[in-house]
Amino acid sequence: MKNKPAHSLSNTIYRRVTDSLRVAIVTGDFSPGQRLIMSDLTQRFGTSQMPIREALQQLQGEGLISIIPHRGAHVRSIDRKFVSNIYDLRIAVEALLIQKACDQKDLKWIDNLKKSQDAYDSLIENGSIPDLIETNHRFHEVHNTVADNEEAFNTIERSNTLMTVLRTTHGINKKRLRQISAEHHGMIACFENRDVKGVLAIHANHCENAKSSMLLLIPEATDS
Repeated sequence: MKNKPAHSLSNTIYRRVTDSLRVAIVTGDFSPGQRLIMSDLTQRFGTSQMPIREALQQLQGEGLISIIPHRGAHVRSIDRKFVSNIYDLRIAVEALLIQKACDQKDLKWIDNLKKSQDAYDSLIENGSIPDLIETNHRFHEVHNTVADNEEAFNTIERSNTLMTVLRTTHGINKKRLRQISAEHHGMIACFENRDVKGVLAIHANHCENAKSSMLLLIPEATDS
């Protein structure tokens, strides 16, 4: 049996540490304002300092921690204002990607959008939360990818990673699932008709509804 390349093992450790640390912050294992001490983290995750440093840099980029020179890394508060800001950023950036997707001459990509939505609809009644989150992510990934703006796409993906943890932690109700489906089908119809204003209006409402739904699930105790 061949050994895994060193860089592959390093990436695996980095992803494990990053994912675990992200969940620990969102679920409150680390308190807002708490300093993240390197020696404690290496012991907690059973690894060297390098993947810990890489994980901290990643989570700083996601807005979950702040790293201050000579003071180290500290956990930020995942409160309603923080979550609201993330959604507002998504509305703005994804609107850009939607406009670029509508500009594409070939609309064959809409077939993949429909397939993603069919998969989502089939899970509404009895699907697991992780599967629903994943199929919802794939729906948006289709129109965001075709826009061909890597920097904007990566910004959206960073927010998706955080929202996935929040949704997995706090859940989602059936009423919102059906609402999401209706909003997605409305976006598909507008994409097919090249109705840019229509799809942008539905998308803005879609994100505002998602934000409102999420804010209801954030415990009062996490507010600053």
